[in-house]
Amino acid sequence: MTVKLSPVAGAGWQFFDNNGVPLAGGQLYTYAAGTTTPLASYTSIGGLTAHQNPIVLDSAGRVSGSNEVWLTSAVSYKLVLQTSASVQLWSADDITGIT
Repeated sequence: MTVKLSPVAGAGWQFFDNNGVPLAGGQLYTYAAGTTTPLASYTSIGGLTAHQNPIVLDSAGRVSGSNEVWLTSAVSYKLVLQTSASVQLWSADDITGIT
């Protein structure tokens, strides 16, 4: 599968809550653009291993494991970030991977 790096959460991103504290246990959901239909994202450029959905952030507010989020090429995504208590902090729609 061909994948491209996500411009949001792509490589080494760190997420914070509204008080500037690292978003430990935060949840990053990946959906098909304009919907709430889950859409897989991947852990590396190989596009072989999908992240769980939602992606649960580590204690530093980063994507656990690879610290990378890769998106299927030529597909638009909606990303939604929530706290560990499922309170939405933001969402971004029509996100596509970068080369």
